[in-house]
Amino acid sequence: MWALIAFIGLGVLVAALIEINERIKAKKAKGERQDAKEACLKPEVRAEDCSACELISVCEKEEKNKKKA
Repeated sequence: MWALIAFIGLGVLVAALIEINERIKAKKAKGERQDAKEACLKPEVRAEDCSACELISVCEKEEKNKKKA
């Protein structure tokens, strides 16, 4: 009986650690996306740089705003 309780407890512990790890990875990814977005919005960034940073829609929107102004 104690083995079953320990096994369930271990499963809960592993699930909690996995969830914590996923949240840490999500925070890091959010920071990297923000850095990439800031890099795309710099005026000296060329079009090929924006396509590499996966935020081409942000760069295209910025270019459209520049053309309108």
